[in-house]
Amino acid sequence: MRLINSKDHYGLISILLHWSVALLTIGLFFLGIWMVDLGYYDDWYYQAPWWHKGLGFIVFLLVVLRWIWRPIAGKPKAISSSPVWQQLAAKVVHQLMNLAIVLLAITGYLIVTAKGESLGIFDWFSIPAISKLSVETSDLVSKMHLWSGYFIISLASFHALAALKHHFINKDATLRRMLNF
Repeated sequence: MRLINSKDHYGLISILLHWSVALLTIGLFFLGIWMVDLGYYDDWYYQAPWWHKGLGFIVFLLVVLRWIWRPIAGKPKAISSSPVWQQLAAKVVHQLMNLAIVLLAITGYLIVTAKGESLGIFDWFSIPAISKLSVETSDLVSKMHLWSGYFIISLASFHALAALKHHFINKDATLRRMLNF
């Protein structure tokens, strides 16, 4: 079991970071869509946002850890059968997904702190508000948060379909090296 990436495979840490971010992001998207329709007397009215904020912060930290980890662990070489344009497209999609998560974290923080209240993370600690937002600005930030969520789910779906295409049609190691360590 290798922790660090090799020339042909991702290591355990890279794999865990990748799949943790992926699964948590998908879960947060559906939790966010579900929780906005909860009524005041719903049992999850307060619990769902509590989970959404805490897990959202963890995803943000995991993305930052991935950025720190990548130069340390190195990166497997590109699959030789993949055209250069596909390798470039994969890099662009990965960076856009990471940037979308950062945008989701920033807009989520701004939504929660719009009235000047701090952002509580799982009752562990709070991140203070840096300013208050007007209703109009808060509405704009909320829309940015929602559309960033749709954007990242769209990119992640494209990413997953590309990985499945590589696995089942191209029959190359693209998917296997993110599953086997």
